[in-house]
Amino acid sequence: MNTEFKSRNENFREYVASKMEANKFAPFIGLKFTEIEEGRISGTLDFEEKHKQQNGYLHGGVTSAILDMVQGFASYTLVENGQFVFTVEAKISYLNRGMGTKFYAAGWVIKPGKRFHFCEGEIWYMDEAGQKIIVAKGSATMAVV
Repeated sequence: MNTEFKSRNENFREYVASKMEANKFAPFIGLKFTEIEEGRISGTLDFEEKHKQQNGYLHGGVTSAILDMVQGFASYTLVENGQFVFTVEAKISYLNRGMGTKFYAAGWVIKPGKRFHFCEGEIWYMDEAGQKIIVAKGSATMAVV
């Protein structure tokens, strides 16, 4: 599957960075974006007390929000300057408990279009043995307006 796409905005990194700066929820939860590439965004989250659900694991709502943001910003990397991206559909599969001290997330576009982008993403942690443990996978449809 082709996941290498060309942006319609030659200054896509600056455009996406401006959208990230305007997003007040990412810094509120502590999500830090680490990579901006055409069709792909990555980030990290240091696990804090405020991220825990009732059993001490990463809350599903935090997981969902992170997946939404990395997929949405991945979509932003491919649009024209001045266009907006909105989530119109999302699905999340929770695969493992979020038990790490640091979480990693990535979102990518699998099929861009003029009006909709189809995206996927995942959030994971590294266990004590250095194994990647996927907490959740997501898919989303982003409207481009």
